[in-house]
Amino acid sequence: MKISIVIPAYNEEKYIGKTLESAKKLDTNGWDIEILVINGGSTDKTAEVARSCGARVVDEPHKGIGFARQEGLKHATGEIVFFTDADTIVPPDWLKKHIAALTKEDCVLSFGTFRLSDGNFPYYHVTNYIQPYSIALSYRLFKAPLAPGQNIACKKDAALKIGGFDEKLELLEDADFAMRMQRIGRVVFLPDCIVISSGRRSKEGWGYFLRNLWANINFYLLRRKKFKRFPVYR
Repeated sequence: MKISIVIPAYNEEKYIGKTLESAKKLDTNGWDIEILVINGGSTDKTAEVARSCGARVVDEPHKGIGFARQEGLKHATGEIVFFTDADTIVPPDWLKKHIAALTKEDCVLSFGTFRLSDGNFPYYHVTNYIQPYSIALSYRLFKAPLAPGQNIACKKDAALKIGGFDEKLELLEDADFAMRMQRIGRVVFLPDCIVISSGRRSKEGWGYFLRNLWANINFYLLRRKKFKRFPVYR
């Protein structure tokens, strides 16, 4: 089986090395693995670090997380495509847990959760102590897959069938993608599949938290895809 791991990146030289090192420690179970870094116009040494770690770098001057994930999907050669972020550490059994779900015929996408390794109040505390329960409850009670982009895997043919990620979205592109995938097959939540991300966004304090809260209200309750612009991180 061929597996692609897609990592969007924008000025991530401080983080991406650790992400790629964790990817090297994955239990590959004999699968053929490729790692794609979608370099969105970085002005630092992101591309150099990625190549030195053995990743294939796709240079795209256009910024935007929805665009980057979609480019990764297009360039991936694997039948199963994993998505994570350039500031995220994946556990050794990450591939195996997702593949166990995706090898079932009706499953088209699987997703886990994430925790932060550091960060400030309130983002750190909400993410680590409240978010895991909200994701689980939303999935079990309302069948709403609140899939975080740093912990998603899907069947490529199914993803292309729905058009992939919305390239215009710079936020909640992951949840939007998972909800549309649910229309053509089963989406599976893996509560014990956890990745560890940086809490750097929490440095904005309440500003980030409130923008994120309003974006979620717009997307999930009001069914709108227009969000207040966030600072570009990747």
